[in-house]
Amino acid sequence: MKFNPLTESAVDIAVLENEYKSARQIGAIRLGETCFMFKSRMKNYYIPYSDIKKCFRRVMGVNLKMCCGKGEMQVENLVIGDDEKELAVIQLPGTRAAQELMKDLKERMPDCDFSAPKREEPAIAVQGGAALV
Repeated sequence: MKFNPLTESAVDIAVLENEYKSARQIGAIRLGETCFMFKSRMKNYYIPYSDIKKCFRRVMGVNLKMCCGKGEMQVENLVIGDDEKELAVIQLPGTRAAQELMKDLKERMPDCDFSAPKREEPAIAVQGGAALV
């Protein structure tokens, strides 16, 4: 099995194969002893836990058009990053899986920053006593 690194750190293939077989699986994600692994587009990627500096959930709203009107679906994503950028955004199977995954990751990476970045508020212009967005 071939594994693709997302960081500069290299791990022995034999170690990765053993971890992959015995790892806990949540959706496309596998949690090994030393590496975070996931499958995307028929490729297996890995990131050593020591290289992960930021980890948080991002919930995205997806607009839907259905026969009876419009709706919105909430999609859970896990964002993994280092000090400089986001390394991976992985879609999760649901809210319960996201909560279990975050709990397990907090145990495996106690030094990681699990807080989501602050969202910038849109500028509000006040004109004649009414707020315009």
